[in-house]
Amino acid sequence: MSGNPWHDGRDELDGQAARLRDRLNGYRQNAGHLPEHPERVHVAWATFLETSDTATDALDAWHRIGAEAQQAERARVAEHRAHLRGDGPKPKLYKPQDVAARRADELLRCAALVDMALEARGTYARLLTDRTVMEETRAALVAKFAGLQSRAREAVASAEAAFTEWVSTRDSLAQITAGLGLGGGPEGVPPSVDSERSRWFGEAHDAWPILNRLLGTNDPVASGRWAAMTVEELEAVPPVWRRERMAQNHPGSRERRDLRRIELRERAAGRVVSALTVPAEMTEAEARDLLPRA
Repeated sequence: MSGNPWHDGRDELDGQAARLRDRLNGYRQNAGHLPEHPERVHVAWATFLETSDTATDALDAWHRIGAEAQQAERARVAEHRAHLRGDGPKPKLYKPQDVAARRADELLRCAALVDMALEARGTYARLLTDRTVMEETRAALVAKFAGLQSRAREAVASAEAAFTEWVSTRDSLAQITAGLGLGGGPEGVPPSVDSERSRWFGEAHDAWPILNRLLGTNDPVASGRWAAMTVEELEAVPPVWRRERMAQNHPGSRERRDLRRIELRERAAGRVVSALTVPAEMTEAEARDLLPRA
């Protein structure tokens, strides 16, 4: 039996290499950026992948050191066996190599490369939480969001029309084909839709009004419009999306009265944050006159 630890199975170095590879793989599978993130975020991710690839290649090369040493030892044993049987020449003088030392040194290099890759991953992670980067990303998403709901609604309407036309044409074609006595086989009975497939059609018909209601809503939360509001609208107290919901209440309700007082106070102070219960053209003086009665 060989005294080399790498020969008799996995040793501590194998375990270290496996842990290094696991650390790399865990981070490679967790990209956190969006297509709308600034270019420097994409560059940081690409840099991490590049350094990670280099570290992975080094770990692969490290693994081959042990595999090649094992192969060389097996070949050396085979040469000796052949010589002892008289089937081959005496093996040349053996020049031992310190495989264990080479593996240990190369693994240190691998660890350094992994550290570099993880430093690049750290740079990438910090960019994702950088406020300036997040503001730029939000601006790009706001631009993308503009008009997207109405376009989606138009697409659904077009899809619904195409679906309805397909169902109608399908039914008409089936009726005419059956009327000609075709497609029924020897029994003469045309095929029917089983219960499961019939359920599919029912669910499809039910989906259109649901989609149209969702895409037709002006509710700031359901539509996602709240997130595209201006910073001033979002930082207002209460935020404008909340005010819009308050304005949906009955004119005599407490929430509507509260909202009117909020807008009057803002208008009297020369600020126009929202105009849901107070006319947009109301002057500061008019607002001050109404405040005691609000």
